[in-house]
Amino acid sequence: MNKTDFLIRGLLQKENIRFSFADTTCTVTKGVKIHDTDPVASKIFAEALTSAALLSPLLEGAEKYSIRWDYPHGQLQGIIADVNAANNIRGLIKQSYLMDKAHSEDDIFGKQDGFVAITKSQNGKILNSGKSRAGLANPAADVGFFFSVSDQIETEIVVAVSFNADPLKPLERCCGLMLQAMPDCDLELLETYRNRMNSNEFRELLLQEMPIEKQLWTLLEFITKAKDNIVYEFGTSPSFTCSCSQDKMKQAMTTLGKDELKKIFEESDNSPKITCQFCHKQYSFKKSELSDF
Repeated sequence: MNKTDFLIRGLLQKENIRFSFADTTCTVTKGVKIHDTDPVASKIFAEALTSAALLSPLLEGAEKYSIRWDYPHGQLQGIIADVNAANNIRGLIKQSYLMDKAHSEDDIFGKQDGFVAITKSQNGKILNSGKSRAGLANPAADVGFFFSVSDQIETEIVVAVSFNADPLKPLERCCGLMLQAMPDCDLELLETYRNRMNSNEFRELLLQEMPIEKQLWTLLEFITKAKDNIVYEFGTSPSFTCSCSQDKMKQAMTTLGKDELKKIFEESDNSPKITCQFCHKQYSFKKSELSDF
């Protein structure tokens, strides 16, 4: 069994289709523990975080994707995930407990479509952004739909998750594969591959324990029915890593204004703490540290 997460990126040369394949078990486990999600929320959160990891090969240098899933008509409400070119991922899920609130996909995601919005940025500057409907009741599939519609790059993402009964190790395994059309791709053939990816048999293969490269070849052979024409390399492994810091939280505090800051200090006995919504790390401040005092 693989002890650490990994990502492989590559190309189906004959079809001109790029792919990324990732094991995100450790990454997702960390996110699930931080946000204390129940099994239903954990599966959905795993799909979101893994889809973010699979997008990392599309980024370079200081570029970053910020992904927001909004399901305003469902109990889930929404998810947020960030990923950069180094495959550092962080995320949050608005509802960590769904088992007692929702008994069907309609309850979770809503009977009306939500939306997924993706922003690509670099050093705080927005490079491009877009938004599409999210009606597939699956965060990973909704990201694939976004790229197919908003960016007009046919994309398919499939994620499979298995669980343990052990609360200290809630996930047994989490893996995902993305296919994305390149220029001059045979779209009819890609559609055939997408249908095979969405089969139960393919999801079972995603969760099988075997040597990494053997599993990659097994998955791609199942999709393409061929054993050659594939080039690939290992990319940066995914990791749940938050970019919060004392300075960033200080900046957030100073935007509140003097009156609001005064109220916060009074209500906290002059020991206010601010918690990062992504990693739940707490930061404390003194009046002397804030310019508005």
